Amino acid sequence: MLKNKKGFTLIELLIVVAIIAILAAIAIPQFSAYRIRGFNAAANSDLRNIATSEEALFADTQGYGSSAGGAAVTLPAPAAATACVAAGTLLSGPLNAASASLGGSFLQNQLGVVPFSLSNQVLVASTGVLTAAAPTLCTTYVVVTKNTAGDRCFGRDSDSQSMYFANAVLNTAMVAADVPAAVVNTLQLTGTTGACANWLTM
Repeated sequence: MLKNKKGFTLIELLIVVAIIAILAAIAIPQFSAYRIRGFNAAANSDLRNIATSEEALFADTQGYGSSAGGAAVTLPAPAAATACVAAGTLLSGPLNAASASLGGSFLQNQLGVVPFSLSNQVLVASTGVLTAAAPTLCTTYVVVTKNTAGDRCFGRDSDSQSMYFANAVLNTAMVAADVPAAVVNTLQLTGTTGACANWLTM
């Protein structure tokens, strides 16, 4: 007695494989673009948090600070921070907000410390101008952030109320040269600086 066996034909299997291949060709690039947007959003969020921390430090001490890593100091600040630091430390996240006993990331000047959290690479550059009363405090700053897996740099200059972005190379870490030196009353996020190409207002 013959049994009636039914199954997929070779043509049907080839059609299913072709449909799956078409869907994958559409979905995978979209997924990759969503991931890159997520990395860029993290860098942008870090930038906004650091800018807020800079303004909080300025409100408390009448001066901006430079980025530093490790355990936050107990004020008065140590002798190493006797003046405004022209370029902050390049920090690579993830880092928690530092405390006196917990290592992490923070902004510091002679009179104050403000901790902040960090998702990925950031560098804070600042310039000081001698004020009438000692100590010398930073009177301006430039902040640039970039997620290593992202394709954009994000920047903020204290001489402007705007936030900026620039195209960068995907999967490339930011280096110190990508951050322009801060200059008082002069917008530095213009043109191209290092790997951050063509700064534009957000």
